Amino acid sequence: MPCFFGAPEGEVDDPAPEPEPAAPDPLPPVPEEEEPAVPPPEGDAPVLSPGPRSHADIRKALATRESAAVKAVSFMHTSLGGKPETSKLRAAMPTFTKVVLYTDRDGRARFREEAVALTEGTPQARLSALMPSGGYQLRESPVGFRSEFHCTPKPQWVFILGGEMEIGLQDGTSRVFPPGGHFYSADVLPEGAVFDPKLHGHWSRQRGAEPLVTLFVKT
Repeated sequence: MPCFFGAPEGEVDDPAPEPEPAAPDPLPPVPEEEEPAVPPPEGDAPVLSPGPRSHADIRKALATRESAAVKAVSFMHTSLGGKPETSKLRAAMPTFTKVVLYTDRDGRARFREEAVALTEGTPQARLSALMPSGGYQLRESPVGFRSEFHCTPKPQWVFILGGEMEIGLQDGTSRVFPPGGHFYSADVLPEGAVFDPKLHGHWSRQRGAEPLVTLFVKT
């Protein structure tokens, strides 16, 4: 009987299995990016180390950096020929408020205030620079006293030692000075002018139940 090496008629041989595709070559590993090195700050500012830090440490570090920045700006300003800058955090120099009664350009008396720097002395006893003086006078004005409009003959300090003093101006305004109050009276008659009671000077009067006691210091 003949032998048949194939499948019987009507049947199909199973196809040979296809070879599996070869796996692609693995990609080379991607190198991790390194953070750029941060140069250390100049001066005495500390380097902020990584990791959690307390609020106190952060405030201390920022304050140190701010101090270093202020020093740098001050050094740059000085190197350019200027004076060292004063920190905004430093307390302001104390001043004395000087109230001035003066004659304006239109011939009328007005008030203004000036700041006198207290640059001498000690922190417990600030003093201004020494100012010249030419003697002093004391005066007592009874209750009900009031003067007419007049100009100050020569500039002088007026200190109220007792009672109250009111100074009135040509524009209808006035200012009251209590005990301890003061002003620098300098509303002198303009040079070459003839006194006009409707234009020049000021009036003064006593206020309250106590006599007016004043100290005049000539300058």
